[in-house]
Order: sequence, then C-alpha cells, then structure tokens
Amino acid sequence: MNIENDLIVRLINADEDAFKGIFDCYFRKIQQFVYRYIKETTQAEDVTQNIFIKLWEKKAGIDINKSFDGYIFTIAYRTVMDHFRQTDRNLLCSTSETFLQETIVSPSSSDELLNRHQLESLYEKALQTLPQKRKEIFLLSRHNGLSNKQIAERLNISVKTVENQMTAALSRLREFFAHADVGNTVFILLFFQLA
Repeated sequence: MNIENDLIVRLINADEDAFKGIFDCYFRKIQQFVYRYIKETTQAEDVTQNIFIKLWEKKAGIDINKSFDGYIFTIAYRTVMDHFRQTDRNLLCSTSETFLQETIVSPSSSDELLNRHQLESLYEKALQTLPQKRKEIFLLSRHNGLSNKQIAERLNISVKTVENQMTAALSRLREFFAHADVGNTVFILLFFQLA
C-alpha cells in the first residue's frame, strides 16, 4: 500500500488530519492482520485501536526513507505479542510457531516480499551462526515456549546465564538479518521481536 510521503511527514509533525488519513487507509488491513491471530472480534478491535494509539505515540520514530508498511506492521505485530503476553504465554508460543510456518504477506510491493521458502532457508542459516549451546537455549525459548527459569532448570545453568545467552543470540540474529541481502526483512525481525 503506497501513501504519499507528504502524509507521513505531516504525521511525524503531529498533524491530526494526516493521522486520520493514515488511519482510514490502514485500519482495515491492520484489523485483518490482528484478527488472523486473535480470533475474537472485540479483542481484535481493541488491539487494533491500541496499534493506532501507539502509532501516534511513536510517530517521531518514523524514518521517511524506510517502508512505512514495515513500520506500522512492526507496531501491529508487537502489540499482538504484548496482548498474548498479558493473557497466556502458551498462545504466544503457538502464534510464533504459526508465524514461521505460514507466509505472512505485507501489503508492500512484491519485490519487498519474502516467500516461505526464502524465509525458512534464511532462518535456518541464521540459526547455524549461533554456538551450539546458545542455539539450544534460543530454541527452547522461542520454539518450545519455555521461560528463562525453566530453561535454566532443564540445562542446569543459572537464569542469568540464560538471559545473557538469549541477549547474545538475539544480537547475533539481528546482525545477521541486517546484513542479509533479502530486501524487506521486517517480518523476520518481527518473529524474533528484535528491539
């Protein structure tokens, strides 16, 4: 979905009419995106409203030279993940796995999209860059949905060690994707929830 750069600049400068224009342009797409994960209409509507509140609050962080679609869908995905964290950690794990197994298509131009095969291949390559123990900790967290405490108990290490290893793993993965020549990697970044 392409919108005028002028509209984005006006949003950054706190123009409420620009915000309304972007709201009108994106609301339905964002709501459909949210409903894909939150299969309850009222909750999906509430989360969608929160996404636009966050967009307004974070408007100063928009980079006019980067994909606005990527920016708003990043906010959307993180807001959905926050919703799951507040309700049920198991749902978060399930949604993350579903995300990896499905191709999520943003409404951006086709040359920015990654197909499922590319996504899975790149993900596997990224995992191979991690030291074995770090990779094991990462997979227990992201694939098995274990808490840091559960991982520490399972591997007989301290919670602090788990935290340090997860920080190092996320840092390495962020670096890997930043240097990967794959176009718009926003949804990969979202999967890992890299801040």
